Amino acid sequence: MRRWSAFVFLAVFSVLVVVVAYHTIIPGVEAAKDASPQEKRTLVAWYRLLLAVLLFILIAGLAITFRFGRLFFPRPTPPRTKTQYVDAWAESAKRIETPPEDEE
Repeated sequence: MRRWSAFVFLAVFSVLVVVVAYHTIIPGVEAAKDASPQEKRTLVAWYRLLLAVLLFILIAGLAITFRFGRLFFPRPTPPRTKTQYVDAWAESAKRIETPPEDEE
């Protein structure tokens, strides 16, 4: 189940990256061609923020998908119960019905 959830998450993330590239990165590269140095610094800062958000989504999504928290914060388990072993021969002797003795 975890493999499918990871595959679905990565597929959705890939679609998100393509959409972000189409709507922000491509127009930003075209705008950077005739931008002043101050405008270029603003674009660089904007895309660094965008990269940080995308990487956070990727890392957090993978952590949630694979549930890494269970490795660092395991749930308390109840103490194990000791199995009571019963003598099978003694138990069968209790259950057996003996036929009545024939009087001759």
